[in-house]
Amino acid sequence: MSDALSRDEFLAEMERRFEGKRHSDHALVQSIADGTATREQIGYLAVIFYHFTKWTPQVISTIHSRCDNREIRRRIMDTLIDEDTELRCGSAGHDMLAMEFAMRFTGLTEDQIESHPVPQSIQDMTAYRFKVAREMPVTIALGNSGVASESHAPEMCRMISDGLRDHFDVKDEDQESWIVHIEGDEEHSETALKTVLEFCTTRELQDQMLWCIDEYLMHWGNFWNECRDGSLQAPMQSAAAE
Repeated sequence: MSDALSRDEFLAEMERRFEGKRHSDHALVQSIADGTATREQIGYLAVIFYHFTKWTPQVISTIHSRCDNREIRRRIMDTLIDEDTELRCGSAGHDMLAMEFAMRFTGLTEDQIESHPVPQSIQDMTAYRFKVAREMPVTIALGNSGVASESHAPEMCRMISDGLRDHFDVKDEDQESWIVHIEGDEEHSETALKTVLEFCTTRELQDQMLWCIDEYLMHWGNFWNECRDGSLQAPMQSAAAE
C-alpha cells in the first residue's frame, strides 16, 4: 500500500475533488441567486430538500452510536443537537425548518409534502448516507457528512437566501431553513475536518475519505439536477406564488 499523504497533500487532494462540483457550481443554485429560477423549481427544491433533511438526525445518531471515542462522540453530539433541536442552532430542528419553508413557499400542506413522491436518485442518496454511517469507519462517516457535503453548503445557502430575498420577496423569517445553515454548517464542517485530519493518518483511511467525497458529490449532482428538472406532483397554491 502507498505511503500516507502528508497533511497538506491530503488537504489538496480533497480540495481538488470539489472543483466544479460544489453546491454553488450547480445551475439551479445560480439561477435562484440571479432570479432566473421559476417558483415551481424553488418549490420542488423545497420539498425535496425536506426529504433530504428529514433523515439527517438518524444518519448522525447512527454514527454517534458506533463511536467509542469520547471526544469525537461529543463533537458528533453537538452536530446532532443542532440538527434535531432548537437548543444551539435555529428555532427548531432543521427538518422542521425545511418543512416550514416548503409549506410557506408552496402553499402545500404538511401531509402533502410528507407524502410527496421521492425520486429514485434521492432515495439512492439517502441509502448511500446510511450505508456510510453504518459501515465506514466513524471518522470517515463523520467526514462524509461534514466535509463532503457541509463544507461547501454555507455558500450555497447564502446564494439561495439572498436570491429568495432579492428576487422572490421571501422574508428572512420565512426562510430560516436556509439561513440557519450558513453559520451552522461552517461549524459542522470545521468539526468534521478537524477530526478527519487528526485521525485519517493512514493511506487506507485517506483513500476512503477521498472515495466518499467523489461518491457524495455524484449524489449531490443528481440531487441538484433533479431539483432543476423535476416537478411537484401537487400544484402550488396561488396565494403562495403571488
